[in-house]
Amino acid sequence: MFRRLWSGLPADVSFPDSLKGLGYFVNAEDEIRSIENADNYFKFFINRNPRINDRQRFHFDQAVEGIVHRRLEKEGLCRTLLPLGTPASEPHVPIFVSDDIQTKSRVVLIFGEPTNELGVIARRVAGGPGGLDKGSFVSVVRALMEQRSSTHNAACPGIILANTGETYWWPEGKRAITITGSSGFPLPSLAHRGVKYMATLNSVPGNETAKDHVAYLFNDTLSDTIAKDATIDIIAVGTSCELVERFLDQDANWSTWGPRLHAMALMGPVYPVEHLANDGLRHFLEKRACAYLVSDAPLGTPIASPGGNPNESIAPLGCPCFSSSEPRYTEVTLIKALDPVLGYLQRVALDPDFENEPIIVTARPRASSPAAEDPWEKLGDHEKPLVTVTDPEWMDKERQSARGQGNGDDVERAPDPDSDDDSDDEYRPPT
Repeated sequence: MFRRLWSGLPADVSFPDSLKGLGYFVNAEDEIRSIENADNYFKFFINRNPRINDRQRFHFDQAVEGIVHRRLEKEGLCRTLLPLGTPASEPHVPIFVSDDIQTKSRVVLIFGEPTNELGVIARRVAGGPGGLDKGSFVSVVRALMEQRSSTHNAACPGIILANTGETYWWPEGKRAITITGSSGFPLPSLAHRGVKYMATLNSVPGNETAKDHVAYLFNDTLSDTIAKDATIDIIAVGTSCELVERFLDQDANWSTWGPRLHAMALMGPVYPVEHLANDGLRHFLEKRACAYLVSDAPLGTPIASPGGNPNESIAPLGCPCFSSSEPRYTEVTLIKALDPVLGYLQRVALDPDFENEPIIVTARPRASSPAAEDPWEKLGDHEKPLVTVTDPEWMDKERQSARGQGNGDDVERAPDPDSDDDSDDEYRPPT
């Protein structure tokens, strides 16, 4: 009889929490490169064991997030813990808020993609081609600080950076991480498959999910953080677009926050306007909101009206839709369309009577098919496929015979293995 001890399991792998310890550095172009070979970016597949790859990625993401947070703090943003007043040792979700937010007459509320860490727009850009500033909200914050709050207020707007991604509390690390990141934190051994989620240990009060975080930010944070007469602009990326729209669609929420909303920019939304019941929100989307979608069309090309565009398979989203020039990834749309998006918010801020102008969507030119250029009549006989006609009754009979579903009389029988007759060695079709 054998007895296996926990101590006999292989220890979980560990990595440093710094870029240098992981073998990377930030070059002059603000891109993360390998110390061993400066031409290489981050390498995920370092081992055939996927657990080891995930552990390295976990520490790499933590290192990138730390750099982004330090840069945001240098831009004048303060790290604030939710629920408000929670000590750092208790379950909390961090956000970033301008240090002088209460003096601002205009506030820009930013919701990133719920799959990313706080401050990160797209990990594929922050940790790869493009660089840290471009792939994070550092670039957004710096651009917003160049804007005016209104025609009468030259001060830059205040900024609140929400955290819809990090809602999973990691007790051992005393911090919140993303759902994806929860599969990479340390385990008792390399053989363990993971840790079961327990609401009593891994949830943050009032911020259990991204949806709850959006509601908490509006209902419990904004009222205690910004000035009573401050206007609000919203930037939402990916799934956060739907979360914000569904929150504002509730009558009680719209009656509270609708009058204070000034403009909204939605990056990659997919939530149809038919699902919205609040007429006030629908009117606001049509007049003072815009959307930038995943598209290979040139940046800023109008691709859908508020009623959608069936030719491009775009559902009615309730607001004018433009191309972000990003053909694949929703999280990259804000990076590609940052200048026109912030320009839109600035125009609305400087014009109290602003309303979206009707847009004209031009149909995308369709390439003619080869069949239209080379009709059947113009093809030579050697280019045409061979076409034959088969008797349907004969085809049905052959099909039944092949499947063994006939009456048995027309099915070929296997020869008797004990027979000495060699006359059946050669195949003969049934008569």
